[in-house]
Amino acid sequence: MINMAQFYNIKFMKEVEGLSQRQIAKKLGISRNTVSKYLKQGEPPTTIHRKKVYGKAKYSEETERILPIIDKWLEDDLKRWGKQRHTAARMYERLVAEYEFKGSESNLRKIVAKRKKKLQEVFIPLDFQLGHQFQFDWGEADIILQGRKQRIFLFCMQLSASRMRFVRAYLHEKQEAFLDGFVHAFQFFGGVPTEGLFDNLKTAVQKNLQGRDRLEQEAFLALQAHYLFKAEFCNVRAGNEKGRVEGTVGYVRRNAFVPLPEVQSMEELNNYLLNWCMEESERRKVPHRKETVLQMWHKEKEHLHPLPANKFEACKLVSCQVNKTSLITVETNQYSVPCRYVGQAVWVKIFVDQVIVVAQNQVIAQHPRSYERNQMITVLDHYLEALLKKPRAIRDAHAFQSSDIPDVFRRFHHKMREEEGANGDRKFIRLLLLHREIGMENLTKALIQAEKTQVYRYEVVHELIQRLTNNDVTIDKLPIENTPLSLLDYKIQKSSISQYGQLTGGQ
Repeated sequence: MINMAQFYNIKFMKEVEGLSQRQIAKKLGISRNTVSKYLKQGEPPTTIHRKKVYGKAKYSEETERILPIIDKWLEDDLKRWGKQRHTAARMYERLVAEYEFKGSESNLRKIVAKRKKKLQEVFIPLDFQLGHQFQFDWGEADIILQGRKQRIFLFCMQLSASRMRFVRAYLHEKQEAFLDGFVHAFQFFGGVPTEGLFDNLKTAVQKNLQGRDRLEQEAFLALQAHYLFKAEFCNVRAGNEKGRVEGTVGYVRRNAFVPLPEVQSMEELNNYLLNWCMEESERRKVPHRKETVLQMWHKEKEHLHPLPANKFEACKLVSCQVNKTSLITVETNQYSVPCRYVGQAVWVKIFVDQVIVVAQNQVIAQHPRSYERNQMITVLDHYLEALLKKPRAIRDAHAFQSSDIPDVFRRFHHKMREEEGANGDRKFIRLLLLHREIGMENLTKALIQAEKTQVYRYEVVHELIQRLTNNDVTIDKLPIENTPLSLLDYKIQKSSISQYGQLTGGQ
């Protein structure tokens, strides 16, 4: 298309400089036909005139012939993975090879771009019923955790009607975090919507079937059964179907995480996010309504299904074998269990924040979950029976070096070993066993008191423990009117030998 500057140059070169049409075309790099047309036209190409002339595209017969083929390929591509669709170059190759297309590749590119625009999906505005649906998605963000930059994962849920948001941060997006998020979300919302709209994430979907059907993960089905909601899944690669929550993910990242929050723990971060969600709900209005998100949420609560009496156990269940050192392995980390379970198979419940070990339907060990790698987490109590048989091992036992063990224990053991040798090791382990009866706090107090006397013997500590525990016992006093003033006031009834005879049958 010629522009106003070129039209001016053509007129100037012809009428002022006296150049021929051939010379003008060569100088401006345009065709002689274009020069001839505008010299004959005699008027500048105004916007209206240009639209009149060029506004309606007219395809050649050759192009018209292959348009239906292009449209069919583009429609089929909408059902395929985005990375395996036709490019304009590939279409050109196929048209030439399969349909003997004679047109140019550059022209075909323009045609394909225009046809794609015509196939754009039309979106329908929706108005959701109160309490009917929620949408869920994962997001990512960076924070400063204990002075170091950390990438965290955001569990984002939004009620479709009131637009109320819930956001919770995790160090990963594994199944246990996925399940844990729902427990906290439903608790926060004050109830459960009828259905949830999900992407095809692996923590929920085991296999995509035909259409919208999915083979769901067993743990996710258990979650639905517990809270009684139905999961609906987006079409594959159709995240726009849950556009509200996907928009939420970006909004949260841009607003709640700019600048980067600086926190000392994930608990601190999640408290911040809860407050942020509440503040946003008070400030923002529901689109096309006068109410704020908070006001609409209070209305929507009345339409939510009530929460079940018990919380869902949001964990991943795995089976483990206890090794010879009384440890189980969970994701490269090792956790101790009581030594009597060595060689047995146990069940492990992996929660976001803890690891619980179960055998014969009894909890036998419970540890804070470690997110480091190749760590050993041990509890001294788990090894006490084994230490009674091998008392010298207490000196180097991993569990005895733990920071959870007060320093007074190590000092006291060192003195007992100095004074009594191997017998001191054995007596010290007997002292450690006492914590099962009186608790770690009382045992620590007794050792501290004994240390002050500089007498490091089992008998002394045992006596101090008796004093400590006796002090906690309250003795009921007799009322004053029933309290004897003198031992002489006690009246003791004499025994009868005949009664003894009755008991023994006279023998």
